[in-house]
Amino acid sequence: METSPQEPNVTSSGAIANPHVLWRQLLGFVLWVGLLSLPAGGPFGAILCLALGGATFADAWVSGIYKRPGTKSFLNISPMAWGIVMALLFIVAYPVYLTNRNKLRTVQGGNGFFIATIMLGGLVIVLLLLSVLGTISIARN
Repeated sequence: METSPQEPNVTSSGAIANPHVLWRQLLGFVLWVGLLSLPAGGPFGAILCLALGGATFADAWVSGIYKRPGTKSFLNISPMAWGIVMALLFIVAYPVYLTNRNKLRTVQGGNGFFIATIMLGGLVIVLLLLSVLGTISIARN
């Protein structure tokens, strides 16, 4: 007996319905980011990682960037995964998310969380540059 591939749930507006449960996604995000960033960056690093990852998670959730069953792609990940990757692998995830967000989104909504993601990412870049410059100046003296 042949089975047909599973079709994604499509709403009446044509957008793909959200297959994820919000509380599970939030719990997984907070546990992964909190547990992995606290020992590495201390309380300030953990708060910054949670804020940046949380803004990315919220933007992906509101924009309809969901993992689609049956589709294999590096960018085919859930909102929780986008938040975790953004918080823990910032150097790779930040430019990838910013350049591919409009292609991945299925719901046209507000851009508030996207703007917050850009602003927090800019803050992280400034802090990383200041850290590198401080290290270089200490090494010279």
